[in-house]
Amino acid sequence: MNIKRIAISVEGKTEEAFVKKVLSKHLEQFHIYITPITIETSRDANGKKHTGGSIYLDRVVKDISKLQKNYSYVTTFYDFYGFENPNNYTVDELEAEIHKKFDNSIKIVPYIQKYEFETLLFAKPSYFKDYFNNIEVEKEINSILSKFNNKIENINNSKETAPSKRIQEIFEIYGKNNNKTYNKVLHGIDIIEKIGIDHLKKSLPRFKNWLEKIEKLNLE
Repeated sequence: MNIKRIAISVEGKTEEAFVKKVLSKHLEQFHIYITPITIETSRDANGKKHTGGSIYLDRVVKDISKLQKNYSYVTTFYDFYGFENPNNYTVDELEAEIHKKFDNSIKIVPYIQKYEFETLLFAKPSYFKDYFNNIEVEKEINSILSKFNNKIENINNSKETAPSKRIQEIFEIYGKNNNKTYNKVLHGIDIIEKIGIDHLKKSLPRFKNWLEKIEKLNLE
């Protein structure tokens, strides 16, 4: 049995919860054991580590360099919009830039979510209908998808209309009757668990491509 232990550098609490509650269970069937490590974005005057906020390449390189000493591979799960000046790159260019920072001695599989974690939540519109007990919500999600030719990973016009903003608006409109307001960690992870990894892979090609690379690491 070829067991692999993978470190995954993540942006914040939502991504960490996603790895612990959803992704790790999926990967265990492939004898892949994945550990989320939240990236350090700054330290205060007392030396205390802080996470969240803008991510930049030098910080990514520093964190990955630490992780690679103790794991078979290192991968990442950052939001594109978590980066400082993200529009200087496309998502693919940013992944390639991370990869270029290391020589072949470091086994790394960079992945950046296009465009945010909430992108994953659009994979199954019917779940929102069930969650809110309101078919109008499913219609709203499908209406958004149709504007992007049902290519979920392209849902974005700007930071103001990014996937997270769209989800927040839906909660504000349809969550009033049952006092539901969107909590990224609580609701985001709950929705992903209900949708399931297999459905995510069917709906999101970039996510599928990354995850299948990780699934196959135990064959090396």
